[in-house]
Amino acid sequence: MARSFHMVCVVAMAKNRVIGDGNDLLWQLPGDLKRVKQLTMGCPLIMGRRTFDSIGRALPGRLSVVMTRDKRWRADGAVPVASLAAAIDVAKDWLIEQKLGENRIILFGGGQIYKAGLPYCKTIEATFVDAEPSVGVKFPAFNSRAWNDKLLQQFAAEGDMPGFSYHHLTRKRDALSLN
Repeated sequence: MARSFHMVCVVAMAKNRVIGDGNDLLWQLPGDLKRVKQLTMGCPLIMGRRTFDSIGRALPGRLSVVMTRDKRWRADGAVPVASLAAAIDVAKDWLIEQKLGENRIILFGGGQIYKAGLPYCKTIEATFVDAEPSVGVKFPAFNSRAWNDKLLQQFAAEGDMPGFSYHHLTRKRDALSLN
């Protein structure tokens, strides 16, 4: 029987779907980076070059698969690819080589990467932020009725920090196959 892989989208977004300013996150939420680490450890992360640059380095314990149009782009600990199909192939090969039984491929942003990969995602691990930045890179529009949304945890605003909540969304119909 062939090994089955599935894609999980990990994202933090404002009420108006803004995910960043093109260079960085717009908010620092206590506990959110720890949650992202727990969700992604041992998994390949598919991301765009600007997302990788905003992080500043490859994250330990994960493979950074970076989609870029720049054929000369290189970074320590990252695998550059030109397409989503190539990114998925690299991610699957890495998971097989790791021999840990992990089957999740993480869609990690930014906006164009989310748009290309969302049809392959069976689940979304989302942090919804109670903010509405006037400008920024947006998560692609999606039909929320096509997803089951389970609220995991909610946090009230404190000082300059907006309120936010963790959600686990599951697609009601099958996602596109990665196999």
